[in-house]
Amino acid sequence: MEGAAYIWGGNAEMAIGELESILSTYDRESRVVRAEGRLVYVEASDEALRRLNARAAFTRYSGKLVGEISNRGLGEISLSLKDVDLSAFKVIDETGMGLERRIGEAVVKGYGGKVNLDRPINLIVAAKSEDKVVLIVAEMPPEKGFWERRKKRVYFEISALAPQLARFMVNLAMVKEGSLFLDPFAGSMSIPIEAASLGAYAVGGEIDAVSATGGFENMNNLFAAGWDVLVADAVHPPFKDGTFDSIATDPPFGRLKRAFGDKGSYVDFLSTFMLEASRLLVPFGGLAFLLPQGVDQGSLPWKEAGLKPLRFIPMRAHKSFTRYAVRAIKTG
Repeated sequence: MEGAAYIWGGNAEMAIGELESILSTYDRESRVVRAEGRLVYVEASDEALRRLNARAAFTRYSGKLVGEISNRGLGEISLSLKDVDLSAFKVIDETGMGLERRIGEAVVKGYGGKVNLDRPINLIVAAKSEDKVVLIVAEMPPEKGFWERRKKRVYFEISALAPQLARFMVNLAMVKEGSLFLDPFAGSMSIPIEAASLGAYAVGGEIDAVSATGGFENMNNLFAAGWDVLVADAVHPPFKDGTFDSIATDPPFGRLKRAFGDKGSYVDFLSTFMLEASRLLVPFGGLAFLLPQGVDQGSLPWKEAGLKPLRFIPMRAHKSFTRYAVRAIKTG
C-alpha cells in the first residue's frame, strides 16, 4: 500500500529511523520510498501504518495516500476515499495555506462525510510535497501519555532518558505487544516504562540497588502487572539463552560506568554487553542502544556477536557532544 508519514520537525534521521523500525516490526516487506522535508513516502501494509500512527515518538500522522491538490495546493482537489469511514472526520492542514474548508467541502460533497472537530474517527491530513499538496487519511492518533507517565514517577535520575526518547529506543528495538523485553541498564526504568506501555512484558535489570528500588516504585506506580525489576549486572545477566524478543538500553559511559567495575576499556565493556545481549535474544530479535561519540563503530564485535547493524542515528546531546542511536538485529 502506498502511504505517507508526516514527521515532527527536528532530527529527521531519528524520525525516519524510528518509522522504518516500526513498519518492519509489522510488515517485513515495508520500505521508505523517499523523504521530502517532513513528508516521508512509504510502502507498507495498512496495519503497519496504523501501528506507526499509534506508537511513534517522532511521527505526527501516518496513513494511506488518498489524494492530492495539484499546482502546489492551488489546483484541483483529487480524492479517493472508498472504504474510508467518514462518519466523523476532521481536516488537519499542515501546509499553512488555509486548506481546511476546501478539503472538508470536497469530502462532504463527494463522499457524504460528516465533519466532527471534537471526536473525529479519521483525519484527512494535508501536507506539502515538492510540487503539490498530498492528502493522507489517518486514524485519530491516541494520546501517547509521555508527560502523564513522567508525572507519576516517584524516583528520578539526572541521566534518565526523557519519555519520548525512551519510546524512540523501544521502537528501534522492534518491541511488539505480548513480547518479552529487557533493559539491562535500566536505572529509573525510563525505557521499560515505554515498553510496558506498548503491551510488552518489560524486565528492567539494574546493578545499583538504590536505583533498582526507585525504578521498582516507578513501575509499580504505573502498571499493575506485566513487568519485573531485578538487581543484576548487565555484563553477567542471570537469564537463559534466547529469553528475550527485544532489548533496548542506554549503557553507562564516563563516570557512570564506574558502577560496573573495572572491565577494561569502554570498547571492551560494550563488547561484553553486545555478546551477552546477542546471547539473550531470540533469532532476529531487535537490539537498540546508545553510543557516545568517539567510539569506533567498526571496532565493536558485530560478527562475533551475531549482530547485524542496521542504522547509526546521530543525536546531538549538546553543541559539542553527539550520541548515536544504534539499531541492530540478531542474525539467524
